[in-house]
Amino acid sequence: MGQIRVMPGALANQIAAGEVVERPASCVKELVENAIDAGAKNVYVAIEEGGISAITVQDDGSGMDEEDAMLAFSRHATSKLTSSRDLFRVMTLGFRGEALASIAAVAKVKLQTRQARAAGGIEVQVEGTDVVSPAAPVGMAPGTRIEVRNLFFNTPARLKYLRSVNTEQARCVEVVQKAALGRPDIAFQLETNGHVSFRTQGSGKLQEVAAAMYGVGEAKQFLSLQAQNADYRLTGLIGRPTQSRASRSYAHVYINGRPIRNYALHQAVVAGYQGRLMVNRHPMYVLHLEMDPVLVDVNIHPHKAEVRFSEEQDVARLVQQAVKEALDAAFLVPNIQFSGNETTLAKQSRGQSVQSALEFAPRGSSSSYRASWRAAPSDIRWSGAGEVRDAVAAALDTAQTPDKRTAYKTSFALDLAAGAVGESNSSMAPNHRAPFDVQHGLTGEQSGQDSAAQPSDSVRSEWPDLPPESSADDADGSSSAAALDRRVDETSVPKRQDWRLRPIGQTLGMYILADDGENLYIIDQHAAHERVLYERFSKRMSEREIHQIALLTPLSLTLTPSQRAALSALENDLSEMGLEFSEFGGDDVLLRTVPDIWENLDAAQLVEELIGVLTEASGAGDAKTVLRDTIVSRACKAAIKANYYLSEMEMNALCEALSDLEDPFHCPHGRPVFLQLSSRDLEKGFRRIV
Repeated sequence: MGQIRVMPGALANQIAAGEVVERPASCVKELVENAIDAGAKNVYVAIEEGGISAITVQDDGSGMDEEDAMLAFSRHATSKLTSSRDLFRVMTLGFRGEALASIAAVAKVKLQTRQARAAGGIEVQVEGTDVVSPAAPVGMAPGTRIEVRNLFFNTPARLKYLRSVNTEQARCVEVVQKAALGRPDIAFQLETNGHVSFRTQGSGKLQEVAAAMYGVGEAKQFLSLQAQNADYRLTGLIGRPTQSRASRSYAHVYINGRPIRNYALHQAVVAGYQGRLMVNRHPMYVLHLEMDPVLVDVNIHPHKAEVRFSEEQDVARLVQQAVKEALDAAFLVPNIQFSGNETTLAKQSRGQSVQSALEFAPRGSSSSYRASWRAAPSDIRWSGAGEVRDAVAAALDTAQTPDKRTAYKTSFALDLAAGAVGESNSSMAPNHRAPFDVQHGLTGEQSGQDSAAQPSDSVRSEWPDLPPESSADDADGSSSAAALDRRVDETSVPKRQDWRLRPIGQTLGMYILADDGENLYIIDQHAAHERVLYERFSKRMSEREIHQIALLTPLSLTLTPSQRAALSALENDLSEMGLEFSEFGGDDVLLRTVPDIWENLDAAQLVEELIGVLTEASGAGDAKTVLRDTIVSRACKAAIKANYYLSEMEMNALCEALSDLEDPFHCPHGRPVFLQLSSRDLEKGFRRIV
């Protein structure tokens, strides 16, 4: 007698359940997706003890008749597909016909359903794949209600290895929130142990769902995003750089309403931020991509969490460009707010809906800010301002090569202009120091200082790391406005055509104070100068204006095989960018030249860092871009450091240089350049207004 035989149906269903129903959250996901596919406009979810004791999902969708209700618990029974051709045009969230059969195999399930035209509903009870109660009439509203109790009652090993109740509950909440982000036109309500913990209005506005999840204060900072081409349509929200998080759990992508994970799209979003993010930080975003279903394969993952695009690079380019354009159009100066004082928005929105709180939030397009933003040394308090401005302009137009003589001439021109109008900077710079060149950076004397000088703890802002936690009290968004009172916020305000930034002075040897007549700005001088140098060096690199400087003594380097391979692949590009290597026998090479933007810097350290970055990026399609950005960012070590006291002329020159930048708001490492304190915040801080 043969040893191979067909498994009993109950055993096969239990094995299949292990693939579909891993934990209570898996059960919630399948049932919520069924409700969405049924055309529901309202979805109610209730869980008890993390979903282990009970899960209830009720919707107002199309419902089922008696025949479909009984057939729904059979394996591979579905209303979504009729032929193999349909598998390549899937627009529904579910299509495999495994969900109810798998859930019923490991739980006690009660199904109640009614179609809109039916006089009443029907009820079916299934326990471990066995129908324990035949279809019976029941009174109910149109739609479907499914109760799942005692999950894994017949598989104790599965039950034993579940996490804590709080962990399982958090996973269930996350599933419902993701579903709400994917379908903002559906009203969701989630109850945990009898308390409402999440609710959306179903208005179709994505920002309102984000407000219900993260709080109104967080949601009103998001930037809208949209783009379209012949094949794809992209909409969504992206967070500002200061809303970045330490993990990717705040990143959401939906393809035709289906939540997916895709590393290439995440990298495209990160690339769109272009240096605005700090190291090891990830952006917050919700992206909706609509496309013809034939352009994407959704049947490649057991949980349908991953998809395969027919043209993934086209999608990634669209996403990257849309993110970049949305950030470029925004005014990204972080706004300092006083803690302990309730904001007007928080007061007025308490007790209101999320929608009304969001509508109260100040809005305004600032897409044309760059054309009007001009940081100029206007309204100088002493006479001779015209001569000073001319001297500053002349200083910025000096020689193109960064040598000590050029830096000295620049600084001398500034000092001379200040002296011509009788201005003394002795109180600002009590110590003798090397000259400062806005265009080219520090001289050799200063470049030896610590390039990682950071603001002191006494003045560093407290940047948020985690979103406000949702609770039962603010599930409907009515109390979410309390989260607006943050220590650091970002606002998008329309800019006046005559906006000017006037330096006032320097404090703590690190920060420049400036105003524009309405707001006070605090500028990190190191970050500001880094950004100036980064963009100017980037422009010179792209225009091939980088020149080689021969080292007096070639630098000997010993390379590993992977490092040698990385350098060999980019040998021509390295030479174009000023780095020339030659063989020296064995595993050694000689570095003979460096780019002129590295003059007076530690070439050995910079090359070691460069080789490490290139080795990690080996094989990447954008290795040349990585090389260019690495060379330029290493050149930013020439930026002025902390405890370098600037003259008023130098502060004016730095502010003037910032005005022409593409992104004056972030240093190359993603740190903010500006902080803003509005006149209203000052008045509130001094209790001039209440």
